[in-house]
Amino acid sequence: MLELEPFATNSSTLNLLMVMVLVWTSGVIFRKINQPPVLGELLAGFIFGPCLLGIIQPDPTLSVLSELGVFFIMFYAGLETDPLALKKLGRLAAMVGFGGFVIPFSLGYGVCRLFFDISNNQALFVGLGLSITAIAVNARVLNDMCLQEYRVCPVIIGASVIDDVLSFALFSAIISVASGGSFFDFSQMVKDLTKVFLFFGVSGFIGVHLFPRFSNYFTSRESKGFTFALIMALVFGLMAEMAGLHLILGAYMAGLFVRRSITHKGLFQKINDRFVSITYGFLGPIFFVSLSFHITFEIFQTHLILLLILLLTAVAGKVLGAGTFAYLGGMSHKESAVVGFAMNGRGAVELVIASVGIELGIINDVFFSILVVIAFVTTLLTPLSLGFFLRKKSLAGLSLIDEQTETA
Repeated sequence: MLELEPFATNSSTLNLLMVMVLVWTSGVIFRKINQPPVLGELLAGFIFGPCLLGIIQPDPTLSVLSELGVFFIMFYAGLETDPLALKKLGRLAAMVGFGGFVIPFSLGYGVCRLFFDISNNQALFVGLGLSITAIAVNARVLNDMCLQEYRVCPVIIGASVIDDVLSFALFSAIISVASGGSFFDFSQMVKDLTKVFLFFGVSGFIGVHLFPRFSNYFTSRESKGFTFALIMALVFGLMAEMAGLHLILGAYMAGLFVRRSITHKGLFQKINDRFVSITYGFLGPIFFVSLSFHITFEIFQTHLILLLILLLTAVAGKVLGAGTFAYLGGMSHKESAVVGFAMNGRGAVELVIASVGIELGIINDVFFSILVVIAFVTTLLTPLSLGFFLRKKSLAGLSLIDEQTETA
């Protein structure tokens, strides 16, 4: 006779159900108080996750869905980005990405070496952690705040891409140092840069010359178009990983080319609606709830001063670096402030790099915990600071994308 196993209260299904209930509830509450839903998702994971109440626990199902959430967020960010606007504002985005990377890295490294006498490798790694910008966090916050039609949107997303490319290049150099190599290993540097240029070159060739030839395929049946879009996102993600970059960069590139290739507005809207439902109604919120699972209170008791100083350095470095270079690139004071605030979120990318760092022995448990807390707090601060600033100043004074593409 078939015997049924007793119901497990910690089952993956129950865990997922509780997460979705929290996502829905927090979304309703935070929209009522005019706050971005992502803020509620982060706080829900912090309160009900292992850090405080422990009602929801990490499990393989949530982990897989969380990774898919990052992937879908980035692909949808590509769909929402106008390639023409990104091309016109590419120079400005590059400036912001460079400033938003170099300034916080230099400040973080300097603070570690000058004031705390931290070893060179660990100081390099901490500086790297402070210089990262999470594209997925920016994409979600910009969507929540309805900023897609303003030029700050492609500038922030483009700058985040530049920032992540520089971060992964520095990451490779730090691993080389930790393995006994040289920080300025010329042959390794050439090899890494070659792979990066090949990725963007091959991606551009496929997206511009090959991908449009399949655009008629989208006009036959919408369901196949949706599936084909997913296939292209995975192909580009795989190419990014082969180049030593994160798959989310490939997903973003694929989203750009899908948008460029589908000329029928009605069909594009149908595919876009499906992606936004999956991304912001299911997978994306799971990712943001899961971000909070990595927080621990122990670091507040043992290294509070170091944590607070590095957190202040991280926030100030991003705001000053990205904001200043945005202003130098011709953006207004208000737009520069929005860019600086938005570039502060770190999220999953910092957690991934921190995890690799502790696995390789580059950093210890103390610095891992510090980087995790900084990732969580800055991700939390991004929608909070932007929401406060824009409510106080309103959207007046922000230039629309159409204005820039027409005059460029």
